[in-house]
Amino acid sequence: MKKLFKSMFMLAVVSSSLLLSSCGDDTEDPTTEPKAPTVTLNGGATAAFASLSVDTIKLNVLAQADTDLKIKKVTITRAITGQSTKTIFDKTYNARDVIENAYDLIAGDVIIDDGDIITYSVTVTDNKDKTGTASYKVTIASMAASGQILLGAPGNTTNEYRFFGVSDNFRRYRAGAAGADLAKDNTGKIDFLFFYNSAGSVGNAMYSPDYAFGAGSGWNAETTTWPSKNKTKFKVADITSAAFDALTGSQFITEINLIDFSAGSLDRIPNLAANTVLAFQKSDGKRGLIKVIAISLNNSGTITLVCKAEL
Repeated sequence: MKKLFKSMFMLAVVSSSLLLSSCGDDTEDPTTEPKAPTVTLNGGATAAFASLSVDTIKLNVLAQADTDLKIKKVTITRAITGQSTKTIFDKTYNARDVIENAYDLIAGDVIIDDGDIITYSVTVTDNKDKTGTASYKVTIASMAASGQILLGAPGNTTNEYRFFGVSDNFRRYRAGAAGADLAKDNTGKIDFLFFYNSAGSVGNAMYSPDYAFGAGSGWNAETTTWPSKNKTKFKVADITSAAFDALTGSQFITEINLIDFSAGSLDRIPNLAANTVLAFQKSDGKRGLIKVIAISLNNSGTITLVCKAEL
């Protein structure tokens, strides 16, 4: 009996201990530290280039507070090389999720020069005064300049690159249905077609991708297979070869601003000669210049070009 009583006593002690422990857990009020709000600026991109002639820079802000919290404020500042920092956006909210498109007006309002870096910093504050940040840097560069671009005439079997565009560092493309760098798979990036024809005084010619080649002529068989065709406008520029070589930065923008593409533009420039300088405007409105370095002599020859394009 004593042993039984002792066992029951020990069981009661253990049960009481467990009960007290359980009650203690119930009375505790542990708190989890809230997380800072998340913020994504321009889809997560951190840097970009813009021309000296840029009008507006768009800043897309996506912000989200932690569970049960709210975004209280979004602030955007702008810092330009050598200039003081300025707040360009400051707005209050009371929402867990915030989507905001801010537009920084540059043209006529901000002094910038080639090589300047504009740094945008976004700070998102929640109702617990926790903050999330993101930044975006825009480098001002008026133009991109290619190295020498070598294209082959239609009959050239050594150099099969016939077309090129400003995108992807002035990448070249090939005609046909098989192989690498095919034009038909990259039509949205092609701004220029090269063709050589000894007939009809065409000679070496630069074409817009949307040029209406006659059936069975030029690049008709190739371009009719393309899902899209960019439209490029051409003009022969009144710029010497030496002047083209010297154009950099703001001088480049000044020069192409003098060229009116609204009248007299062509979708083909035939009879290209060495040191000819062509002006162009792409489908997206960006402009530039092409200088002919050396020309093709026949249907199996090549043409060498240098391109300077507005960013």
